[in-house]
Amino acid sequence: MNTTSPSSQSLMSEQALPSEVSIQSDTWLNRYRNFPVFSRTWFRHRAIAFGGTLFVLFILMFGIVLLTTERINLFFIWTLPFFIAGVGLFLIGQAMAVWVRQQNFSERKEAIGIFLALILGMVLSFAIGYGSHLGFNYLLKTPGKSTEISVQAQVKPVPSSASQPTATPSETAQPAEKKVDAKEKTEKQKELERGPLVNVMITILKWTPIVIACFYWGSFFDLLVFFRQRKRLAEAMRQQELRRAQDARREAELRLSVLVAQVEPHFLFNTLAGVRSAILTEPLRATAIVDHLVDYLRSTIPQMRGDGSSEQGRLAKQLEAARAYLGLMQARIPRLSFSVESELKDAAFPPLLLISLVENAIKHGIEPKIGPAHVAVNARYFDQGDEEMLEVSVTDNGVGFGGTTSGSGIGLANIRERLESMFGSRASLTLKAGPDGGVVASIIVPLIS
Repeated sequence: MNTTSPSSQSLMSEQALPSEVSIQSDTWLNRYRNFPVFSRTWFRHRAIAFGGTLFVLFILMFGIVLLTTERINLFFIWTLPFFIAGVGLFLIGQAMAVWVRQQNFSERKEAIGIFLALILGMVLSFAIGYGSHLGFNYLLKTPGKSTEISVQAQVKPVPSSASQPTATPSETAQPAEKKVDAKEKTEKQKELERGPLVNVMITILKWTPIVIACFYWGSFFDLLVFFRQRKRLAEAMRQQELRRAQDARREAELRLSVLVAQVEPHFLFNTLAGVRSAILTEPLRATAIVDHLVDYLRSTIPQMRGDGSSEQGRLAKQLEAARAYLGLMQARIPRLSFSVESELKDAAFPPLLLISLVENAIKHGIEPKIGPAHVAVNARYFDQGDEEMLEVSVTDNGVGFGGTTSGSGIGLANIRERLESMFGSRASLTLKAGPDGGVVASIIVPLIS
């Protein structure tokens, strides 16, 4: 089965590359650089750029040949096959490379396939160009070099006297042939005088521009860009995912802050109303409510002020806030008892999540219940695979929700979104019915000291 990495899959997109990867060009010559290398859109825009350039060059050379020479057949024998090979050079290998990209191979197989496609495209382009040269040469029947020399060497016979024999054409052509041989000898003599090292350097200088042009038109330089672009695009995609995760986290924290801002006034009004009603009949209970309210505000206000930031809270602070809140509720609701226990002295824990569960237990479980009620807060750690996890649970014996195993509500939804934005699938919020009635709400996060 074909497999590919996420970065490779992202490169399969036909849309324009992000600004941090592409050059953002709007000209028809460079527009193909705005798209992933060896994608269909890249191939189309590159074919337009290279094909348009080659067409203009072809028209110019054809016009120059028409104006400067009568040997138009040489243009079709040598120049036209060159242009045919050039067209194949920027089309054939690239088309096969685009096909390889569409197969969703692994990165290693994809790279090998693209390289082989470019090599095969270059070979086929040269073969087509050479074949067209032979075909045009056969159709136009151009005489060879030796025939041209022989024709040029033919002269009309000069009238001769009886004492001077008439020269044959072969004898007349001998001086021209001797000149050609002398020229070839001169070239060979120059090569010998230069030495093998200089001859190699001259050959390299002659062929270097052609080789560079073939590599450029054949997309071998684009292959290097492809590897660099794939790496940069993968990094850009990671940065985008990180920004999206940070935005989601900020949004979840903002929603939770809004929820806290909405709940806190209601909670304060109810508490102050309880204090007011207890002052006349139970002044000691009113004093206890005020003391617990001060403790609760002292432990929760710093957390609420820092909730919009990315700083993690501490478990000890969350347990202290839960204990203060339950003490305040116990002063308001004397039938309530509670316990707060932890296997850990302290650990990292997101702020305001635990107190939200405790408030939920009081509001939806304890207050509607008639008779004694109890809320237990527990923190423990356990191993899950190769990772240590922290579980903080809030258990009440209130009215419950009839055995339903999932919560629904703005507060619980915000808690889940916040956990997902901070820890992904490694954290969770679960609600289930308790064994003696009520609800057990548990938050599981990675254990971070």
